[in-house]
Amino acid sequence: MRTARYPLRKPAPTPRLQPLWRQYAQESRRPLYCLIFLFPLVATYEFGAMLLRPVVWPERQLVAHSLILKLLAWFGAHGIWLPAVALLLTLLAWHVLEGYSWRIRGWVLPLMVLESAVLTLPLFVLGNVMTQAATAVAVPQLRHQIVLALGAGVYEELVFRLYLVTGLSLVLETGLRVPARFARPATVALSAATFAVCHFTPLGSEPFRAAHFLLLLLAGTYLAIVFVERGLGIAAGCHAAFNLIPLIVRTAL
Repeated sequence: MRTARYPLRKPAPTPRLQPLWRQYAQESRRPLYCLIFLFPLVATYEFGAMLLRPVVWPERQLVAHSLILKLLAWFGAHGIWLPAVALLLTLLAWHVLEGYSWRIRGWVLPLMVLESAVLTLPLFVLGNVMTQAATAVAVPQLRHQIVLALGAGVYEELVFRLYLVTGLSLVLETGLRVPARFARPATVALSAATFAVCHFTPLGSEPFRAAHFLLLLLAGTYLAIVFVERGLGIAAGCHAAFNLIPLIVRTAL
């Protein structure tokens, strides 16, 4: 995916700070940084799902996670860890094929955490309604909700943004040669619609409700734009933060 010339559509920074911001904007999109940034979220979800399996198996409620399992099962691959392996291999292969440097700048990762948190703010315009809708899914304890929140943030971005947005872009722009000014909005809209639809039965676990579908469609559109402009790591971090912050606030209160 391309690197936005002016990340987040902000005015150009001062000349003294411009190189540092551009360096961060480029580095934070690279697959190696995305992998390191997302690894704690993936590890927490996978181990949490394994430990909580006797009570509730989160994979049943994470459509993106189960879609990866079903797709890999067609090729004869089975195992609850396969989605995590798929994420690892995808990002490593991407890094190698693009010929990126293996050097890690430690200051990039904390800024990715901060940026992900800041980018949740537009989503909180819809936050109260979406949080109430999410509680319709039966999840018995806070720890189960945390595990699901982390898993959704990572695997839904992997499937609906990295795989789907990238795949649609290749089909429309490279295969069908649709001009980018038409292909990119269409890609964002199609991925957002797919993201929303997959939350409801028969693919998802929730009964269809028009208002909730619209909210998911808007959230999916926003996250697709974040992915296109800022990459997988920031999009997944933003998604996970949006899922987690209401849980933390409700617990604190």
